[in-house]
Amino acid sequence: MYYYINNFIIYAVLGFIYENILNLITAHQFLDNPLVGPYLPIYGFGVCFMIFLTRLVFNRFKMPRWAKIICLFFLTLIILTVVEQIGGILTETVFHKSFWNYTNFKFNSGKYITLEVSLIWGGACLLFVYLLRPLTDKITKKMPKWLSYLLLGIILVDFIYSFFLK
Repeated sequence: MYYYINNFIIYAVLGFIYENILNLITAHQFLDNPLVGPYLPIYGFGVCFMIFLTRLVFNRFKMPRWAKIICLFFLTLIILTVVEQIGGILTETVFHKSFWNYTNFKFNSGKYITLEVSLIWGGACLLFVYLLRPLTDKITKKMPKWLSYLLLGIILVDFIYSFFLK
């Protein structure tokens, strides 16, 4: 559980940084984050789900590395696209505002999903599993438990404040 909490925190923050860089390049402004803190939980949840999936599926079945890569790419593409669709609907329902809109993309399926971004999710997962995760695992293993729980507590308070009190 501790391992998942640390990965959630790290990748929620990295997702926030990624989104801000992307938004600065494309829209020349910072991201309109619905939360007070510098993190985006959708990235933390997505990464934790991918860790769980790789541990559950790939540790149980013997496959050649190339087959694991192809399976992981397509599973991620499908699963994270569904997560993005659900996240878009939930944030619009709760905040009465849309935080992303893919209607201007060529292969969109409504406001919240598009093939172009789904392909990026598949590629990003491969980068995560084979490049980033080995590096961040060194950090997550060294984080003291009290710090993990403190940061998670701050995120939960921010989440409650942002969704219910703001």
